[in-house]
Amino acid sequence: MDVTKPWVVDNELSIRWPVYTRANAAEVSGTVATPLFWTMIGGAAIEAQWQRALAEFGAFDVGEFRPDAIDIQGLVHGYVYLNLSHARTFGARMPGATPDLMDRTYLGDVKAPSYVPHPDDDRPEFAKRILATIDRVMAETSRPDLEEHRQLAEKLRAERPDLGTLRDDELLARQRTIMRQTYAPTFLRTHLRMIYEGSVVAGALDQALIPLGDPTLAVTLTSGLGSIASAAPNEAMWTLSRMIRESITLTAEFDFGPVELEMRLRDSGAPEARAFMTGFDDLLYRFGSRSTQEWEANAKTWESFPAIPLGMIDRMRLQPEEKNPAAQGRRLRAERDQAMAHVRTQLVDEPDQLRALEAAVRSVVLYSTAREQSKTNTVRVLHEARLPMVELGRRYAALGHFRRPDDIVMFREGELDGLIADPGGFADLVAERWAWFDELSEVEPPFIIETGNVPPITTWVRRKDPVIDVAVAGDVLTGLPACSGVATGVARVINDPEDAGDLEPGEVLVAPLTDPGWTPIFTSAEAVVVNVGSAMSHAAIVSRELGIPCVLGVKNATKRIVDGTVVTVDGAAGTVTVH
Repeated sequence: MDVTKPWVVDNELSIRWPVYTRANAAEVSGTVATPLFWTMIGGAAIEAQWQRALAEFGAFDVGEFRPDAIDIQGLVHGYVYLNLSHARTFGARMPGATPDLMDRTYLGDVKAPSYVPHPDDDRPEFAKRILATIDRVMAETSRPDLEEHRQLAEKLRAERPDLGTLRDDELLARQRTIMRQTYAPTFLRTHLRMIYEGSVVAGALDQALIPLGDPTLAVTLTSGLGSIASAAPNEAMWTLSRMIRESITLTAEFDFGPVELEMRLRDSGAPEARAFMTGFDDLLYRFGSRSTQEWEANAKTWESFPAIPLGMIDRMRLQPEEKNPAAQGRRLRAERDQAMAHVRTQLVDEPDQLRALEAAVRSVVLYSTAREQSKTNTVRVLHEARLPMVELGRRYAALGHFRRPDDIVMFREGELDGLIADPGGFADLVAERWAWFDELSEVEPPFIIETGNVPPITTWVRRKDPVIDVAVAGDVLTGLPACSGVATGVARVINDPEDAGDLEPGEVLVAPLTDPGWTPIFTSAEAVVVNVGSAMSHAAIVSRELGIPCVLGVKNATKRIVDGTVVTVDGAAGTVTVH
């Protein structure tokens, strides 16, 4: 397989904005992008909405972007990148920000090619528009649009037809209707705009806290918020885990092992098993859209792969009662109220500073909650669009056209009409693309690239290559503080939530990334360390909600920290000490 040529859906990189980074992109797209993902969900499908979201925010005009091209994102040998030069332009136009600040926000202490100003970067008219957005965002006290979207997503789920009865062309039509009429213009664009609105309130809080000289306050004042949509599955799973602990019958079934566990529970005539499965089915109905790689076309959603959430519940049943997410939330809210009372005492003679701080905290609370609700809404609608493709893949596998159901993701969205017309005529193409995909999956993409200067893929580090700088006793790895607290335990490196069964009580979860499909595992961990992430990332918000000490952005943590090593995680300092 010639992996030196562009992947089947790679796009041409921008000359106007030439520097790209895996920062943030790796958090939501850690693997090679499948053709169906990039043409149905990412790529051009998302680019147009992203451009409009930025224009609505006031930072860009849609006309600045290349027509019928992709500028904000990049796909290089199948790996998703975000445009760092574009973010630098945003920083140049944003009052109170700079291109260097955007570098620090995205990259931390990682060095990038020097910023080269462009004549169109610093334009006063954009600053005026952005200031108007900032004023609006900081004045908001609610986001009723997200509640409307939540109800729309629930309605779409409730009205889902029996996909098994639809014709092939009807399945494709359903996917396209949801993606083009509901998902992209309403849910996706709102979520993309909210990412930038959330950065406004996070920056306001950082500025308001400077006079107090305590960097840990930002975490404390934004913990235990309540009503975090992406933390809700943890609470539902916790309830189910307590049912197991209180039942000899359920405990015996889970002790017997995960193989065919769901079937055994459904076939059981025990009242406790029936009650448990009623609760579990409700969990799948409400949160079945959750998964890792949530934006991918072949995401292993909980609804399609119920063994994954069952495994998470199995780990939770081993936890003591003090790990109860509701109890943790009450503790964190008490600590937040106490910290805020202390701040008010400190600023009693500085009423303007106090008002600014209280306003910033209110905005961060609002947007942390709103951002997670927005993503939950968006993913739930996306799930309804993906399921027809899942059904089509299963159908063609059963008929012998596919070797496996997820062969469907090796097609570009525009090739699906041809597939339906001749479902048995693409076996060689699918096999070639899977072989190509597997080869690309063996390499680690560079963290930063430049248009016209992308290192040959033959020089990229291979995932199986040994890491030279493995952490040893006495080493202190640094990252971004996400949730305060100090915890010591055995490091358990887990690269896929399906391996959650390896996590034992008292251990520290070390993970490559943590989108919502990971977070129920947080409750079963003493602390969390992640390769990537940022202060307003999903992992940060959920760890603060659950009170789990967490450090994000620890580069190569899953490779540098040897499985079984004893470590101490200091979530406030952003450090991981190796013992």
